[in-house]
Amino acid sequence: MFASKSKSELLKLSQKIVQPLFSNFHKGQAGRIAVIGGCEDYTGAPFFSAQSAALVGCDLSHIICEKNAATVIKSYSPDLMVHPYLLDSSHYADDDANFNSIIEDSVLPKVISLLNRIHLVIIGPGFGRDPLMLKTLSRIIEEVKVLNLPLILDADALYLVSQQPKLIANYPKAIITPNVVEFERLVKAVLGDVDLEKLSPLDVTKALSTKLGGVTIVRKGGEDMFVKGDLAISNDSEGSVRRVGGQGDTLTGTIGTFLIWSKNYENKLWGDRDDDLTSDELTLLACFAGSTLVREASRKAFRRYGRSMQTSNIHEFLGESYAKLFSDSTLNL
Repeated sequence: MFASKSKSELLKLSQKIVQPLFSNFHKGQAGRIAVIGGCEDYTGAPFFSAQSAALVGCDLSHIICEKNAATVIKSYSPDLMVHPYLLDSSHYADDDANFNSIIEDSVLPKVISLLNRIHLVIIGPGFGRDPLMLKTLSRIIEEVKVLNLPLILDADALYLVSQQPKLIANYPKAIITPNVVEFERLVKAVLGDVDLEKLSPLDVTKALSTKLGGVTIVRKGGEDMFVKGDLAISNDSEGSVRRVGGQGDTLTGTIGTFLIWSKNYENKLWGDRDDDLTSDELTLLACFAGSTLVREASRKAFRRYGRSMQTSNIHEFLGESYAKLFSDSTLNL
């Protein structure tokens, strides 16, 4: 279906999944997201991911972070809910048995309690590579799969997957969002010594998705590529030529909100559907919508700020860009 669609047609299709605002909806129905990440060294990444989800229209954005990061992240905004549930190894003996006890007794009960109220999980932004944190990350991924929640993996979570591909293999609700370096690392780990120059980018991405059992891949680059098995669409809309830390985190949060809406649309939360889009196609449309929105906001931010543009400037334009791309027809005022 997608192969013959233009960008404008794909955008029109993606407008279907934008959740309207009805007076009978209650808080939380437009999305409850948990971003799991943030450590003492990296506090901006989870903030950008959670805030972008909120700015696009997710009702409730949570951050589950390492204890030392929580106060810092809380200071950025009162709009997000920040939970200091994760622990690093700096205060503990480097021992697997000890780590297992800490994770099972002190971390997981709190994390799982929150995840039971969540629609979608984003994991990895600002997570770091502390050994206790990474071991915790593996266990959280296992629990997310038990809960059967959509899962977006980025940044340090992708590093962990490159070390342990079985963590997400054959989990169809997993979405990975690699940049160029992360993609090459994943290809080597999953496909072996594939000569990337002899295969088209699309063929390699399809092969990776298929080998992982249908995991959705958001391959970031000059042209974003969205692949799930044999299904694929791409996006080369104009964005910003400025590259700055945090843009990928903004993308994960934005995609997360659209993914929740796509599931609500699929489940007919706001009325009957007038199409036969499959669940996989709706997933790719949500990724396309999020990518298009972030590119438009980045374009506007760069036009305004030029080389001084930062990720926070992109967030300034998310609302304006949403209005341009998706109009206000969903407000139902």
